[in-house]
Amino acid sequence: MDRLVRVCRYCDHINQGTDTERCVNCWGSLMDIEATPWTHLRRTRLRRAISPKRIVLITGMSILAVFVAWRIAALFALDSIIFPPPSATTNLSAESNSQSWAQARRTPGNSGFTPAEVPLPKRVLWVFSTSKPLLAGPAVSGDRVYLSTQDGRTVALDQDSGKTIWEHRSGLPSSSTPALAGDLVVTALLPGLVVALDMDTGETRWEVDLKGPIYSSPVVEDGSVYIGAGDNHLYALDVTSGNERWVFDAGDWVVASIAYSDEATAVVTQFSDVFLVNPDTGRKHLYFDTGYVRFGGGPVIYGDSVYIPSDRGWLWAINRHAIGFPFERIMWKAKLNLYVWGLIDEKPIQRGGLWSHRLGGDLKFTSAAAHNTVYVTNVQGQLFARDAATGKPRWTTDIGQQISTAPVVSGHTVLLGTPGGQVYGIDALTGDASWDFHVGGSISASPIVADATIYVVTTDGELYAIAGN
Repeated sequence: MDRLVRVCRYCDHINQGTDTERCVNCWGSLMDIEATPWTHLRRTRLRRAISPKRIVLITGMSILAVFVAWRIAALFALDSIIFPPPSATTNLSAESNSQSWAQARRTPGNSGFTPAEVPLPKRVLWVFSTSKPLLAGPAVSGDRVYLSTQDGRTVALDQDSGKTIWEHRSGLPSSSTPALAGDLVVTALLPGLVVALDMDTGETRWEVDLKGPIYSSPVVEDGSVYIGAGDNHLYALDVTSGNERWVFDAGDWVVASIAYSDEATAVVTQFSDVFLVNPDTGRKHLYFDTGYVRFGGGPVIYGDSVYIPSDRGWLWAINRHAIGFPFERIMWKAKLNLYVWGLIDEKPIQRGGLWSHRLGGDLKFTSAAAHNTVYVTNVQGQLFARDAATGKPRWTTDIGQQISTAPVVSGHTVLLGTPGGQVYGIDALTGDASWDFHVGGSISASPIVADATIYVVTTDGELYAIAGN
């Protein structure tokens, strides 16, 4: 008869007993694997039971299976060569100079890092108020600040005074940060619209309905707008026209912003499926299953790795160059069978996995990456700094109250926000608290720094510009 094996989705630990609900190693969710009858034979018995002819037959079938998988992979690759999706009509990208913050996490890799040093906050320069909570931070370029609001507006504000330069009224709420590229302001509206506005006038240049709710922010790089939606898809749109270049089916809601590199675009779903997708063709490079439910945190590409936090306290590192192949999950389960019955010595692991460490708490927010370090916050009030190559601890700081934002790094300072309205500046190298500054209302999105000014949004519907002099 078959043997039921309960395997952890996270750590691949084999759990004994069918009544086990959680992994005894890491408390992760489990999946059931049935070991097939032929694997009941131990290695010594198998050697006696299988004749040379059968060995030749099994070897031949294995070679045939590998050949078929290779041919299918080749056909997929050939299809993207013979019938490639339309190329982007320009190489336009979001602005990246050190004095701007032109999209949600500033860099296309979603790192949340700017080389500009944060000013020591001393006074509120101005406040811009809206009638509903602000759920995403602004984008800043030149002498203007651009903000999309829950009360149905996208606005351009004067950086020095906070006065409105222009206002585009859609009547639709937004929880996304605009992306600034060339003379366009690309923003996403919650019901599913992606809109490009003229940077000087606020007039609509193009508009696309994705037919699903949008909680993520657009990322603009190399002529394309990358954005996920609640219809289970990741979209690549031409930035100058809004025309669809390709669509990738992720199988579940995409609620976090993607991370881009010229080799792979990293996307996570609401239930922790991780995909690496070719940014030119939309073809899947790799599928990685963390086995954990996630709530809003997105991937970060830094160097050769993709970093993904889990709401159950784990931080993952995945090789961004890794490429899967057809039937890989089937072959992984087959190898697991062999390992369970002692026919192979090495336990199979998912392709692409580099390391993972349990930090603790609810890692609800996107990480930040800089200085060869990954910075991660949990809701409970801890900031972790971990070596980007190994995941080993550098330092951990507990600020003594809950944290409500993803970390960002400005120069050598990590910035955090709290439900109590405190902005914290933490030394990025030591973890020491350098300063804190209070604003009214719960801070709802990461503080950002552009042109020697700190920008903070709150659930009271206010955008604060904080100066250092």
